[in-house]
Amino acid sequence: MLKQTMKMHFAHANGFPAGSYNKLFNHLSPQFEVFALDKFAHNEHFPLNDNWQNQVDELIAFVEQHISPGEKVVAVGHSFGAVTSYMAVCQKPHLFSQLIMLDPPLITGLARYIFRFAKSNKLIDKITPAGITSFRAKSWKHGTDLVEYFSKKALFKDFDRECLQDYVNAVITEQEQDLTLNFDVETEANIFRTIPHNLPNYYNKLTVPTTLITGKFSDVCVPVLYKPFLRGNKEIKHRIFPTGKHMFPLEFPVELAAVLNELIKND
Repeated sequence: MLKQTMKMHFAHANGFPAGSYNKLFNHLSPQFEVFALDKFAHNEHFPLNDNWQNQVDELIAFVEQHISPGEKVVAVGHSFGAVTSYMAVCQKPHLFSQLIMLDPPLITGLARYIFRFAKSNKLIDKITPAGITSFRAKSWKHGTDLVEYFSKKALFKDFDRECLQDYVNAVITEQEQDLTLNFDVETEANIFRTIPHNLPNYYNKLTVPTTLITGKFSDVCVPVLYKPFLRGNKEIKHRIFPTGKHMFPLEFPVELAAVLNELIKND
């Protein structure tokens, strides 16, 4: 008997359009029908706002467009996408059967008061990547080997090579004069500047099986931040991905696909 297909929505990390994760998607079980919004916060109907509420609404609207009445999907998100998925599942639980969060930036405990203050001034550019992002390169000459270019950057140096190629394919548009980023850099920076500091508002609202997966060497989803989150969401299962940093979904996509296949099968 053929297994029934299961829909999975994947929400990407900030600055990494959905196509960046193609290798991960290609190693998921054929049982899963993966759909993903290419770029969040680039739709005039869902302009970026504080605490990412419009992006939660954007995610919900996108999911509703891709399912039939009464159908549910598995929500998987990385970083920014993990946080927006969490809030979406809390707000619209009837749309989702399971949630898997991959190394989300969880602003919890005392950190949320610091971030709430920092968001009102320039400090937010120093405690998030926003300041650096605003000054990133946006175009390159034709013929530039962008896989090689990005591989020398700290964030990308441990990426799986095929994932790095997928990332370049996802973010670059070939213009007549040069190669350019196809997303708005200032929007990317502003996503960092509006990171949610209100996650406790959602505590104890999860009604679907949820797993938090953190990278063993992550410097983003660290114990001082995820432990208060787990205390506020006591039903969440936590597991540590055995290697990799914050970007482990693009560093070890095949290994992560195996974990996701097993997690979703078991639940």
